[in-house]
Amino acid sequence: MQLSSQESIEDVVQESQQFEEEIFLDAIRDFYEQEFEDHKELFDYAAERTNNFRNFGPSVIRDNPNVVKVLRYLVKPPISQMKFGQMSGINSTDSYEKDNPTTPNTNTAEQMADFVERNLDERKVPWLHENVQDEDYELEQSREWVCDIIAQSEAKTRYRNWRKDVQEEKVAETMMEAGLEKVSRSSVLESKDDIPTGSFVPETKVAVSGGDNQKADFVARKRDGGLVFIEAKAIGVKIDSYKRIKEIRNKESDWRSTYPDADVGAALSGWIPESQIDTLVNDNITIFWEHRLDTLHSYFS
Repeated sequence: MQLSSQESIEDVVQESQQFEEEIFLDAIRDFYEQEFEDHKELFDYAAERTNNFRNFGPSVIRDNPNVVKVLRYLVKPPISQMKFGQMSGINSTDSYEKDNPTTPNTNTAEQMADFVERNLDERKVPWLHENVQDEDYELEQSREWVCDIIAQSEAKTRYRNWRKDVQEEKVAETMMEAGLEKVSRSSVLESKDDIPTGSFVPETKVAVSGGDNQKADFVARKRDGGLVFIEAKAIGVKIDSYKRIKEIRNKESDWRSTYPDADVGAALSGWIPESQIDTLVNDNITIFWEHRLDTLHSYFS
């Protein structure tokens, strides 16, 4: 970790926290809006095909399997994919909720429709249980409520997956800009010679002494032949940092038990206490901050 004469580790940690918060707020808002709009369309489809949730049948699901997501959140309480699948004689409804969904058979769809009809949350469909002055208004309120709950959940999941991908893409791009070649391999890395000099492999399993294979986000071979293991962590919540830093340290121990001369690095961003940074430094783990990846570039140049 490179610091100027004018700054401290605390300064860099605070920069990283601000960097992570800006990424989080920008991205998760976009994900939330996308999910909200997508599920409003599914809600409207379900309402139209069931006479505002009065008459369920298998065709409403078979004609648009993605509607299963909305139906899961209309029951009381919202039910998971695996639990809903179990209630309908299958393992999970996951495959019906993907971008390119499979279609449930008629029997499965009928079981799902029956379950939803029996377990609708009366607060989300009050017009089915009492006289309401304006059913369209109540339907709109229900749509806002249900789609908000779904969008919150889906946005968080999308952000977690997206954030990891973005960070790893930045690290890979930086190494390529430094002159390393990106290569791929499907088998477990058992020797440093499995990686050509001046190249790197993303996300690969590494055979370690006396234990299971240990996955690395990146394994690189410097031009001088030296081996480098790098873990990438973007940490959005401070309390999670203790577990994530421990994971890096455990991997470092495993890798160096087999490759004692290897370098180990951590590409980091987010809410990480200075005390946790100190533990990495004490373990001789080189830190590359995501908002300062020029240090990673210099390392491999």
